[in-house]
Amino acid sequence: MNEGNYIAPNLDEGYSPEAIANMESALEEFIVSLLEIKPELANIAVFRGLKLTINGRPRRIGELGNVESPDDPMRIELMIYNKEQIEQVLEFVKNNGFPAKNEPGSQFIHIRVPKPSRMQLEEIGDDIIRRTNSLVMRLSKIKTNTGLRIRAAVQNEFIEAKIATLATKKIDTTHLKVESEGKFLGVLKRKQILGNYFQSTEKDDEIFIKKVNLYLKLKKNLKQKEIVKEVENQNN
Repeated sequence: MNEGNYIAPNLDEGYSPEAIANMESALEEFIVSLLEIKPELANIAVFRGLKLTINGRPRRIGELGNVESPDDPMRIELMIYNKEQIEQVLEFVKNNGFPAKNEPGSQFIHIRVPKPSRMQLEEIGDDIIRRTNSLVMRLSKIKTNTGLRIRAAVQNEFIEAKIATLATKKIDTTHLKVESEGKFLGVLKRKQILGNYFQSTEKDDEIFIKKVNLYLKLKKNLKQKEIVKEVENQNN
């Protein structure tokens, strides 16, 4: 080997820390996306997408007014931009199964949102499955791409083979851990959304549903103990 062109092996490789950080970041983003999913928002999404014909042109409700649910997700406040359209919109909303009322002189239409149907809940469950699968694919891509970079680094003698082996082991261990956490949280969210409607549809569901049921049971028991303790404190 030409000593003038020799590059000292990097004992402090940066491949595994980078891959681990990327995997943990992917899991955090997944968790945030799950927190945004609420079953009561299902009907609100449907409501925003309802179309009615105004002046011969199909328009979504969301285009005709500002849709908000400031206090209760089961109650919508729709502020119509054009006062002349209030009566038409109000009648349309009622005809589509949403109890609604409008105070005379007000631009607001107050709508009560019914609880989501089983079909809507199952659609949310399917969305959670898609998000979980997306996380799994993202983690796999991080692992594969980093593995290729490590292999190239060994071939170019940037790092020694034994260092590459240790780095790969760290990445593999983190990959399994983060993927397992993601799948667990995905099943947990589906169970919380679907309740008694939950069904095992994915190949890993049976593995994680046992852990989810145990987690929910422990959480329920802990809450009950806290309630009993609070009552005892009040009586003392």
